[in-house]
Amino acid sequence: MPERFTDMQHPREPLFIQVWLTHFVPCFFVGAVLLLGASEMPRPKALPDGNARVLLLAALNGAAVAAATVAYHLNRNRRLRRRWRTTLGLYTGARLRYAATVGFLAGAADILLTLSVWGVLCLAILVLSVLGWNIHAFTHRAVALLVPDSEIRWTDVGELLRIYLATLIGFTLVNATLEGMHFLAGSPPPFGFGTGDAQPLLDSLYFTVVTMTTLGFGDIVPHTWDGKVLLVVQSLISYFMFALTVGIITRGVGGKKKDRK
Repeated sequence: MPERFTDMQHPREPLFIQVWLTHFVPCFFVGAVLLLGASEMPRPKALPDGNARVLLLAALNGAAVAAATVAYHLNRNRRLRRRWRTTLGLYTGARLRYAATVGFLAGAADILLTLSVWGVLCLAILVLSVLGWNIHAFTHRAVALLVPDSEIRWTDVGELLRIYLATLIGFTLVNATLEGMHFLAGSPPPFGFGTGDAQPLLDSLYFTVVTMTTLGFGDIVPHTWDGKVLLVVQSLISYFMFALTVGIITRGVGGKKKDRK
């Protein structure tokens, strides 16, 4: 099975673009979570004011996300070597440096791109572009696995689940970004995240999970036209991805049982 790790790469894009497309959204989300945790801690009085303070906080958050990214990949490398006894698919050298760079940029963007409406708009475009690439990658891989007599392995299923999780995180950020754009523009919020004691990002994650798993509790609903359009797109895409993933898993398990007879 080790050779299957090569299928998880995307040789059509340059290495940095590959790492950017697979890391920016989750790293940005991790950076947002780190900021939420830091907001509950006492603030040092020695920090500078104004733009210098913003740049320093952005650099610190970027460094924290970069360190978390490197630690994750080093731990993943050890697990791959121990379990699969392979060097394929490992993050070392340039790949690891690019992952750390994207982590730093994403962590800094958590602060720098949320200060104005134009920054939030740029963030939305970045996340949507990565979402589009993830959906395309998911569709391409799912279609290949649905070809008659194709062999489905758990590494393929794991990659589909990774893309699905990345899409969930991406929609979480898009929902929160749309809410932030309305807030900065002084217009009515589309979803009303952050009411009560809940954090807006946590509400956005909760709303996205409820939507993408088709639970639909109805406690958070869109109130504006753009929120409703986003909900329609998100529901259709997530239902399509969820159904294909379940179908591929079922088909793969059934195929293995048939081969044993």
